[in-house]
Amino acid sequence: MDIIGTKHNYDQSRWKLLADYFDRKNIKLLGNQFWDNSIAWKNKWKNHNPKDGEVYFGSSTLFVPITDGWHLTKFIWLMHILATVILFERISNYFIVDLVILYLVFGIGHEFFRHLLILKQRPRLNKPH
Repeated sequence: MDIIGTKHNYDQSRWKLLADYFDRKNIKLLGNQFWDNSIAWKNKWKNHNPKDGEVYFGSSTLFVPITDGWHLTKFIWLMHILATVILFERISNYFIVDLVILYLVFGIGHEFFRHLLILKQRPRLNKPH
């Protein structure tokens, strides 16, 4: 969600490479029109214009997770948080220790996937004169 939420991060991500691939294969549903947040927000509106109203009932509210990649990843993220709350079982005898463990697991998972999805920038080397 963080990666596709900003143009700078999206353009440097594996998401962008994958979206470009699907665009080249003419599979627009999985291409930049869905994943590039700077343009995907238009998918919920008729003719890509909010003044024309929703594409279908709930496309800007209830069913927004299927209109663009950012809302889809946000929906999945929220469902994971909700599942954690509902399915929580004690790990230790101390609630604060459990919170710290959950926080660390969340943070490590977040960083792992961020590093996995962001392409490494190669440093530019200046040619000697």
